Amino acid sequence: MKNINRRESLRIDIQLRCHISSPPVWSHCAMHTENISRNGLLIAWEDGDPSLRLPSTGQILTLDIELPAHHGFGPRCIHCQGTVTRIWQSEFDFPRIALQINYMDFRSLQDRLRSLDTIVPAANNWMG
Repeated sequence: MKNINRRESLRIDIQLRCHISSPPVWSHCAMHTENISRNGLLIAWEDGDPSLRLPSTGQILTLDIELPAHHGFGPRCIHCQGTVTRIWQSEFDFPRIALQINYMDFRSLQDRLRSLDTIVPAANNWMG
């Protein structure tokens, strides 16, 4: 029997900090990437706060992934939007969220974090 790999793009195992920017109620959760490819992303959801719920399958998330520093550029990030395709939890480890990437762009990290500082308090007041 032949083993079939359904992946269309190379997957790279890399741990980078990331921030959810939409919906804004999750923006302060600590998380990092486990692996990334052109079409997908796996995130370890590290926040231990039980009052925060995980996203649901099919939900669209927008996030910023911090890129390693480079002396020729300022702090950069990958700004992307993805659809949650899979969620799994282990009682011994952080939940894992798999996303199918819909959109990806490279941006300045400082600009993104500044915009979050103004959006999050307003959204939390409205939703709270």
